[in-house]
Amino acid sequence: MDMNDQKTPYAADQTTHFGHPHLVSLEAYWKTLRHARRVPARSDLNPALIDQALPYSFILQRVAPGVARFRVAGQEIHSLMKMDARGMPLTSLFQTEARDPVKDLIEKAFQGPAIVGLPLVSQGGLLRPTMTGAMLLLPMQDAQGDTSRLLGALVFDDVSMPRPRRFAIDAGQPIRTETLGLTLATSQLMPKDPVMQKGPHVSPHPALRLVVNNG
Repeated sequence: MDMNDQKTPYAADQTTHFGHPHLVSLEAYWKTLRHARRVPARSDLNPALIDQALPYSFILQRVAPGVARFRVAGQEIHSLMKMDARGMPLTSLFQTEARDPVKDLIEKAFQGPAIVGLPLVSQGGLLRPTMTGAMLLLPMQDAQGDTSRLLGALVFDDVSMPRPRRFAIDAGQPIRTETLGLTLATSQLMPKDPVMQKGPHVSPHPALRLVVNNG
């Protein structure tokens, strides 16, 4: 099935985070880049056309089976983690028990290739409200034509976060996986990024920072 013609149930579902305008608009833009039914190229991405979603967006690079690291990330991702996300694995956003299932879903997104949507929950406690959210992962090709990048976004409840929050997969909602049904070259494992300096993010610009000529 041509995914450009498929209507996803999440886009119309305003009762969950899957219907969040930032996720819906990001996926719609990604679909416009799918020329001739292929997975979009990372080089086709124009951040100016997803301006509203930029603070919640990120780009991941596959470095090992089930492992993807942040290449760039928006301000809201840095705020959630209380550090610069660049160079960190996506699983660092998740609680320990959720990391193996998340790795399997990351690999499904790359190898399917597939659209993956994760319903999320971060349990609360004393003076710490429960927080829910959703993550969208959209496969993209690098300069060599391999599906080794993921364009994604993470939206979540607007609650006070004096400390970092980690998520689990919300068992009360279905996980979204939509295989694209395309025959593509197998993703090549990318060399690990050099160790990135970690610390509080202090940039005043709530935007996705781009890395030039990174495939």
